[in-house]
Amino acid sequence: MRRTAALLMTVLLASAGVLVAPSAAHAESTWIPGPNGGWCTAYPSGPFGVGVCSGIEPRRAWAVHATCESGISVTSGLRLGDGTATANCGSSPVRYTSIAIGPLVP
Repeated sequence: MRRTAALLMTVLLASAGVLVAPSAAHAESTWIPGPNGGWCTAYPSGPFGVGVCSGIEPRRAWAVHATCESGISVTSGLRLGDGTATANCGSSPVRYTSIAIGPLVP
């Protein structure tokens, strides 16, 4: 059931033309306005890419992506509404982080 839901949300994010907020690993966090007046930010924290969204709709799907120094890309689990998500690079530092904001989930 979880895999089906995750696959469905991934397809929804990809097909909706998601809004992405990049953040370089050695720069300050990047803030983007979220849908309907909220905000989201993404920043590196050691081996984690961290994403935070606040003030967005409770049914709004989003995820944080991280590109590791090793070249591997990882993605957090999907979140709905306000919250924090992390993408784990294991023992490799994070080179780049971003937030993908998707559609409202029915």
